[in-house]
Parts: sequence; structure tokens; C-alpha cells
Amino acid sequence: MADTRAKLLCKAGYNEALNGPGAVLGTKGGIVFPYTPVITTQTQVGYNKYDLTHTNYQPMAFSHSQAPMLQVTANFIQQSTEDVDYLLGALHFFRVVTKMNFGQEDPQRGTPPPVLEFSAYGPVNFSRVPVLVQGVSTTYPDDIDYILDSSGENRVPAMMTIALDLAVHYSPSKTRSTFSLNGFASGELYSRGFI
Repeated sequence: MADTRAKLLCKAGYNEALNGPGAVLGTKGGIVFPYTPVITTQTQVGYNKYDLTHTNYQPMAFSHSQAPMLQVTANFIQQSTEDVDYLLGALHFFRVVTKMNFGQEDPQRGTPPPVLEFSAYGPVNFSRVPVLVQGVSTTYPDDIDYILDSSGENRVPAMMTIALDLAVHYSPSKTRSTFSLNGFASGELYSRGFI
């Protein structure tokens, strides 16, 4: 049976977010959300309105479809030091994937943040959808217990909610060479990351 849990994974060849505290995520290649997150999708379609004289209703002309936005709200519940280490790894992961390479000593300087792959609930829902992390929100509440990690140096809330804004990002070359409305309507493009 296929693993249909919600996941946000690195593409092959990108490992920076899996170093340091993120090493705990390395065996999975990114984040496998431990609890079912809330996923909200939003798709916008652009139309241009034509203002004609002496008419009550303006005609609309299709302009473009925008790539969908995904909002993922995930709970992380910590009951053990392993859970705490996993949450710290996830927080580190999000901090790294929202940064570009920078600095004189970085041979990859100027490289933008990575495109990740989001999957959840099977191929017709979300299957390796290419996404950019556009926003991360976390709250450290004051009305909950905090739990220590395995090093005994870091504490995190026993429950933390992380909200993500993910922008679906298809490269122009992939869109031109792969996408067709007939292929999408047949469902075959779901397995290639299109939604």
C-alpha cells in the first residue's frame, strides 16, 4: 500500500536542509507530517473586463490561470525527546529552505531557495507537486508545558502549530513540454505533479 501521508521533501541533490538539526529528517528526505495537517488550496483565474458603451453587462475575456497556492497548517505534538528532536529538525528545515545561498565564501552564492515536493493523500490529490515555501508561521505559546530535547539544551512547546504558505511552481520548460489540457483532464498529469 502506498504511503499517502502528507510530506514536504527535498528534490534529489538538495541536502542543505538535512544538515545540523535537520539531520533527524535525513532518512525521509524532508518532513513527513506526524499528524494530519489542514490543507487549503486556492486557485485564481484572471479575466479582463471590456467596458463597452451602452451596455448593462461587460463581457469577460480569459487572461490566465494562476498556479494554485497551498496553505498547510500542521500540529506537532511532543511526548518524547525524539518528538522534540523531530520538531527542532523541522524548524531548522523551514529556516534553511527559505534562504538563498549568500556570502563570499559560498561557491553557490546567488542560488535561490530550493523547489521542494509536496505530496498528500494519493496521486489525484497532491503527488510530488513542486512548491516554494513563501511563508512559515510558528507560535511559542505561554500556556503550555515545554519539553527538553535529547541534548537537554533546547525546549519546545508540548504542542506547536506550524502554518505554511506554499506557492506551486512549475518551470516554464516543464509546462511547455509536459502540460496539455487533454492530458490533465484524463488525470495522467497528476502523477507528474500538476494540480
